[in-house]
Amino acid sequence: MASNPPFLLFVCILLFLYLSPDPPTPGESLKFDHVIQQEYADLETLVNSTFGDLTRPEDEAKGLNLTGLKKEHGLHWDLLAPARDQARQQARRVLGEEADKLVEGAGGETPLLYHNISGFVEGNWARTRSYGGPPVNLSAIVGHNTYASDEWSLNLSATAGDIRIHFNEKEERDSTWNKTIQELSAKLVIGEDTAYGKWWEFRLHGYHLIDTGGIVLTTTSEKFAGIFALPHFALSNHAFHFSKELLNRSLNDTIRRQKETGEVIYPWSSDAEGRDLLSVPHCEYVVYLQQHPVELDGAFGRTRAENAAVLKTVEEELRFPNAPFAPSAPSMVFSMVAFSPDCGFIIESKGPPDYFPAEGTHLKGPKAEVYVKIARRHILIFTATMAAQLLLLLRQMKDASTPSTRSRISFYTIAIMAMGDGFTLVAFSLFGTQVESTTLPLLGTAYLAFLSLIFFGMGFLKEIWTVQATERNREQRQNATTSNINNQPQAQTATQAADNTTPSSAPVITAAGADTLPRPVTARQAVSSGATPIIIPSDQDISAELAENTPNDNPPNNTTAGNTSLSRYGFGAVYVRFYLLLFGLVFLSINASSWPVLPRSIYAQILTGAYFSFFVPQIYRNVMRNCRRALRWDYVVGQSLLRLLPFAYFYLVRGNILLVTPGTRAFLALATWVWLQLVVLLGQEYLGPRFFVSSAWVPAAYDYHPVLRADEEGAALPSGGKILAGDETAPASPVLSTSVTRKAGESRDKGVKVFDCAICMQALEVPVIPAAGADEGDGGAGGGSAAGTGIGGGVLLRRGYMVTPCRHIFHSTCLEGWMRYRLQCPICREVLPPL
Repeated sequence: MASNPPFLLFVCILLFLYLSPDPPTPGESLKFDHVIQQEYADLETLVNSTFGDLTRPEDEAKGLNLTGLKKEHGLHWDLLAPARDQARQQARRVLGEEADKLVEGAGGETPLLYHNISGFVEGNWARTRSYGGPPVNLSAIVGHNTYASDEWSLNLSATAGDIRIHFNEKEERDSTWNKTIQELSAKLVIGEDTAYGKWWEFRLHGYHLIDTGGIVLTTTSEKFAGIFALPHFALSNHAFHFSKELLNRSLNDTIRRQKETGEVIYPWSSDAEGRDLLSVPHCEYVVYLQQHPVELDGAFGRTRAENAAVLKTVEEELRFPNAPFAPSAPSMVFSMVAFSPDCGFIIESKGPPDYFPAEGTHLKGPKAEVYVKIARRHILIFTATMAAQLLLLLRQMKDASTPSTRSRISFYTIAIMAMGDGFTLVAFSLFGTQVESTTLPLLGTAYLAFLSLIFFGMGFLKEIWTVQATERNREQRQNATTSNINNQPQAQTATQAADNTTPSSAPVITAAGADTLPRPVTARQAVSSGATPIIIPSDQDISAELAENTPNDNPPNNTTAGNTSLSRYGFGAVYVRFYLLLFGLVFLSINASSWPVLPRSIYAQILTGAYFSFFVPQIYRNVMRNCRRALRWDYVVGQSLLRLLPFAYFYLVRGNILLVTPGTRAFLALATWVWLQLVVLLGQEYLGPRFFVSSAWVPAAYDYHPVLRADEEGAALPSGGKILAGDETAPASPVLSTSVTRKAGESRDKGVKVFDCAICMQALEVPVIPAAGADEGDGGAGGGSAAGTGIGGGVLLRRGYMVTPCRHIFHSTCLEGWMRYRLQCPICREVLPPL
């Protein structure tokens, strides 16, 4: 095929035009130039200022020529001095007698502190002071119609709450002018300790004095030039000059990068996404932090120089792991004082000596490297639990490999567990692409969740859905017939009833559904000689075959509606609905993370409780179908424990990797709920699927474990596995006696008959109520004879045998094993209802 150069050239031109950035409009260019000029003007104001210009009382023109710091802006700078005093007081408590010298830069012994504080700390805060003066003159700062709402964000109205600060400190290795101060950015998450308290998250920027452990952070927005005024918030003139020089360098570099790229990047904005034109006003913050000395193991037996060397080794090993065995890194501890110059309040961290240790221990947390190690370890443990869940699922799928076993399993039980795996897949995939340090273990766990959901979970659901399609179609036919009968006029119903000379039979239950009842035990049983051929469907679902071949004598009047209701929906619709529900819940959960405390907690508890109700649909299906042993017990118990394990970690362990607040009582309620489901399943296993339900609440179903009574006429039951309560017919199997010294069907024990199981060819002792004592008891086998030990003992004895609708008797284990593959009587090939 000949090439077409003009066409390729045309495609290249289109790609060039499409991928090329749009040139700035004249309005955008003017706005960009104005922003750059304003930033240079603010930087010049900072360079020409001196320490104390912001709060000098004798200056009539009080304030700085910066946004939010002018006198006419009305911010509450009277709170700056009390906040500084509280910060100095905390420094004295932490650093001791050398605190004033260290803060002023006058020497003193350097405390044992971390040089790089990347990581996070969390604790509790309390309000210590509020400002009662006039409000901020917002229109004088940013003008009218700047914000979309008048409601202020980040405004703490409670007296206490929780706080968490994430530090991100990058070392400038090419910086040689000063090694004692470092730029620092932080993300602060703060919330109120009330039922409807709100939570906020915002960013701060500032500096870290390495030798003293002092930190000053501030927010920056269009109404507050906090980053340009940061040195004026320092605790001393010494810190003012160091921070002023640092910001002069960093701000110049940032403005130069903006000029080179032609784009305003606002790297110091309080909003992680930058400035928003439709934002709302928020409270500004100035935060003072003081690091506590590190408590090393065995520090009392070493000199200060030796401890400093050990701490340096610990930090280097954390950042650049090399040694097989390294000392453990203690947690970081900080004291905090923060104030809001526009909203007018001061808060501090809870901790000794102002508060009891039970109320708080200031802000405490691990370094980033330690947190990553802990996170990887817990992710590997969770991966192991996911692998164990997958193995249990594979064993259950192998065990439920026949239509008979699949028909007993609840579709919704497996779907709820698959939904949980879907949450794991989405969450770990998102975190794996965002958190670079734990990408490999997170994506590995997500891959296991992918296998469990996409390949095996959905495949198993499809198999269950396909096998149970006949049952759903039968229910649709019954519902359609009932609806059409109810819609017929009363007159027509009366006429049809008068013309009908044949009495109609009541609805009955067989293996094929609600069509006919099993024949009574007093009726004669036709004996099959075995010559009649029986054709079995390829999927062994005889009930479905019979249902499809049964003629419909009363077709519905509305053919279109009937066809619609009886149509067989494909699994594709279920597939789409499942994933729509999954992603809908994921997006709702992400949105719920920003809700107030009480609604968020209620939503989380409801979602968790619904997830751990996965065995409720199985219990319901067991009751409605009168079936049991749908799932393997190792699958039931294993899935319950493995799925509870991660929640036990988050609910019981303080300081978990997701920083979830522990709730012991909530987890106990959750575990009790799962335990109750297991108890009900166990009761259905041994006491019957309907042991706790009234017979009037559920449809009729065949009972494979009936109470047996002796023949009133012959006072004996013939052997050969055939139970006859009426006229005698030929046995369906050879007459086998368990003892040559007594007649067939007799036993030494009163009220016990012996039969031969046609499957295993072994003796089967069955408790039988004698004809004379038939009225003595109905619940326990054998009444007051040796065959029964009361109601409980009789129920358990009846679980040892099974009687088919064709009145053949077998061991329970033998017939259950047979029915896993064929729903036919092993003797007469009669269709059997599912277990």
